[in-house]
Amino acid sequence: MTELDTPATAEQFFSAESRAALADASRKLAERLQAHTEALLAMTGNEDHTTLFEHNAALEGVVEEWNDAVFEHTGTSPLLLDDSIDDEDEETEQDQVLSVVSRFDLRVVDLDALLEAGRAAQERQPDELDESGDREPVESAEQAIYEISREAGEPWFELPGVEMVAGGRAYVVPEAPFEPVDADAEDVVTELAAPNGVPTHAETWA
Repeated sequence: MTELDTPATAEQFFSAESRAALADASRKLAERLQAHTEALLAMTGNEDHTTLFEHNAALEGVVEEWNDAVFEHTGTSPLLLDDSIDDEDEETEQDQVLSVVSRFDLRVVDLDALLEAGRAAQERQPDELDESGDREPVESAEQAIYEISREAGEPWFELPGVEMVAGGRAYVVPEAPFEPVDADAEDVVTELAAPNGVPTHAETWA
């Protein structure tokens, strides 16, 4: 029970007007609660949830009025009703998460051209040295494509010496509970699978 810091006196509260208001609020609450209970008992689970929400909202309003009437009469609030929403919770509810998962299968038809492009892309990037203090040499198709993609994003259609076998990209709105990609995972491949959710758009190339 929430009470005033200063005890209520008969002069402050317990008036004829507050007594009548409380009696009226209590009558409305009892009637609304009975109607609400009967409506719930009649439901089978197949109804539109909008109807349930309307019943709940109606009951909530009457409960708030009754709680206010008790306070006006006694100076105390029997129910702790707080409609305030934490700023952090509100911000979280407004956030929208979208997962974009893609895969591109490539065929190398001119390794020399690809390596040359990869080395040139590496030279244009800030130094990224290995443990020996040197750049990692571009000696494989994978390394060359990595260096080019660092500079140009996803250049799958414009890689020198490379043909696309097939590719696909899916856009998914994840369902709760949602676990984002673990950037520190030891097995990155397993992190690239699409999360459970609703696919909204898809693109494929061949």
